[in-house]
Amino acid sequence: MDIEQEPSRIADVTVFRLKGPFTLTTMFAFQTTLRSPDVKGAIVDLSGVPYMDSAGLGVLLGQFAHSQRDGVKFGIAGISHRVHTIFEITHTDTILPIFSTVAEAEEKLA
Repeated sequence: MDIEQEPSRIADVTVFRLKGPFTLTTMFAFQTTLRSPDVKGAIVDLSGVPYMDSAGLGVLLGQFAHSQRDGVKFGIAGISHRVHTIFEITHTDTILPIFSTVAEAEEKLA
């Protein structure tokens, strides 16, 4: 999985654009990047992710819990219909802050 990161229009928020399957075998690099001391808030763009398993979902849930504890901003954007299914099955789509696009996430989280 490729990970691109760029500053958001929101202060102290980084946009992560993931490309490729988000699975147990690809999650560790992203998880390490999220845990970097210079990363505070995060918007995770999944528009380039064709498939995600429960391990990928676990990374997102962990980051959401971290953001809640530390009072930083967090959002998920650009989920395809196929990937959204895992959120629906686990009912995490009602818990996690999910947005259609990164722009919408920035607007709502600002």
